[in-house]
Amino acid sequence: MAYTYQADVWCASCGQAIIAGLEILRTVPENPEDESSFDSDEYPKHYDPENEESDGPENCADGNCAGEYGTFLENRLTQEGYRYLKSMLDGHGAALPEFAKEWADFYRFEYHDNPWSSASEWLQDTIQRHAAQIQDWNGGNTHSTALMSFVTDILLDLPPDTIQDRFQSDMDDDGFFKESGWYSPEMEGD
Repeated sequence: MAYTYQADVWCASCGQAIIAGLEILRTVPENPEDESSFDSDEYPKHYDPENEESDGPENCADGNCAGEYGTFLENRLTQEGYRYLKSMLDGHGAALPEFAKEWADFYRFEYHDNPWSSASEWLQDTIQRHAAQIQDWNGGNTHSTALMSFVTDILLDLPPDTIQDRFQSDMDDDGFFKESGWYSPEMEGD
C-alpha cells in the first residue's frame, strides 16, 4: 500500500517513515484511521495504485528508496498516461535507461522498428521472404526462382498506391503503417 502526502505519492516504507516522524513531532490527527477527518497535506493517506489511474507512471517521491528514481508504484494509467509514456519512451529510442525499462515491461510496451520507407520496399521484402520459402519447399528448383523473378519484376512496377490498396491488410499485419517507436497493446483502439 502506498501513501499520498503533501501532493506526492510515497511507497509503503517511505510513507511509514513519514508517519513515524509525524508521531515523534506529535502532529498525528485525532483519528488517523478515519482518513476523511484530515487532509493529505497534514498526514499521509493510503493510496492504492491498482485502483487509481494516473496520467503517467508513478515512482516514490523520495526518489532514492529503490535506486536513482524511487520505488515504482505500478499504478494504472489512463489513455492519456499511455500516450504520455509512449512519447517519453520514444524520446529514449530503442535503448532505455533502467527506470524506463521497468515502466515499459510493466505496461507491456514493445519497440517496433519499421524497416520499410516505402510500399515498394515492403513489397520487395515480402516477395523475397516468399521466394525463400518457395525455394526451401522446392529444394532450390530453378523454375521457381525464375518464376519469382518474373513476378517480382511485374509487382515492383506497380505504383505505391496500388501496392497499398492491394496489400493493405498484409502491410498492416507487418506493422508497415506504424512509425518506429514504443507501443503497448493497451493503446489499441486509440
